[in-house]
Amino acid sequence: MTKLLCCALLTLASLPVFAITDVDSVLHFTPTPFKGVDLNCEQDKHITPKRGDLILEDYALMAANNGERVALITIRNGASGQRIFNQEHIVAVLGDCSRILPQTFELRLSGREQRSLQIYFGQQQQPILQLLGGN
Repeated sequence: MTKLLCCALLTLASLPVFAITDVDSVLHFTPTPFKGVDLNCEQDKHITPKRGDLILEDYALMAANNGERVALITIRNGASGQRIFNQEHIVAVLGDCSRILPQTFELRLSGREQRSLQIYFGQQQQPILQLLGGN
């Protein structure tokens, strides 16, 4: 009986555990009360998104307790030809009114194509208030 119990406990201990060990890195959706609001932030006003035919249709902001900031965005190519969308086409306004670009990425879109993707802003002390597109 003791051998059976030890064998059972050893088997259970060797099974993979699916518990999240770093809860501070778990992303959660954050409210976006400033979406579509004209914020009058003067700091870093020179950092603007690159103008183009790419339209930021919608976005949802996510954050982790460790400060990681991510956005789930939906973009659309407003032109009839192929366009390249990258980190220069979108800017985040942070809680202290500073502006930052997302981490480097590149996406090719056919004419009128719409796509959703995650973009990363790294770890920030301030929350993201809103995203600005170049359209």
